Amino acid sequence: MYEKARHECGVRYLCALRHKKGLAWFRKYISDHPKVHEFLIDFQTQYSLGNRGEWGCWKGTLLQQQGLAI
Repeated sequence: MYEKARHECGVRYLCALRHKKGLAWFRKYISDHPKVHEFLIDFQTQYSLGNRGEWGCWKGTLLQQQGLAI
């Protein structure tokens, strides 16, 4: 359970950085910090669902399916 919470926190942190600092800064940041690569798949999903790093926010894929009328 701790690992899941740590992972989600790391993903939210990346979402917040991407939102606040911009794409160019974010790309440089992740290239300089190889440890964040374990979060990138979930980051891409969460960011595309609208997660911008708000505390405790975790978007479910069900929201994405509802938007596509699946």
